[in-house]
Amino acid sequence: MRSTDVLVQQHMVIDKVLDTLAQKLQDTPSAGALDVEFFRKLVAFSNAVDKCHHSKEEGCLFPCLTGKGMPREGGPIGMMLMEHEMGRALIRQLSETLDLYENGDASVDDVVSPCREYLQLLKQHISKENGVLYPMGENMMSEQDDAETLTCYEDGEQEMGPEASEDLIRLAAEMNAEI
Repeated sequence: MRSTDVLVQQHMVIDKVLDTLAQKLQDTPSAGALDVEFFRKLVAFSNAVDKCHHSKEEGCLFPCLTGKGMPREGGPIGMMLMEHEMGRALIRQLSETLDLYENGDASVDDVVSPCREYLQLLKQHISKENGVLYPMGENMMSEQDDAETLTCYEDGEQEMGPEASEDLIRLAAEMNAEI
């Protein structure tokens, strides 16, 4: 298995949750009660993605690719890093807006808006990584580079503990079961 295959498999889990989010957004009326628990799970899931997935890219794959000559600034790595930050900002905004909503200081539309942006951002982001960055990386990486990147992933998972990946899978299953 190539190091990028691990990331593509994680993208499949993320993409399924994004499909669930799209359905949830479609089913959410602009007036009335909001399923706050679902959106809190989205925040938790996104934080788990950041911990389990983005850490592999940012801590292992991207450094390998920059070592092989792919520039960190500009180009696909720079774009992916910027989009990771944009996603984090949208999730922080969602979390803060959920607090405001629960206190009666935000509307359903205020909650839904960052979710729509997040959904669009991640759908495009995954497409770029799977369709552009990962194939470019595979062409640059030797078998040794791939093996070292996989070892880096494993080291990171051991450092995080198994509960991090388990949380990601559990939250995905819980959210997907709601639709």
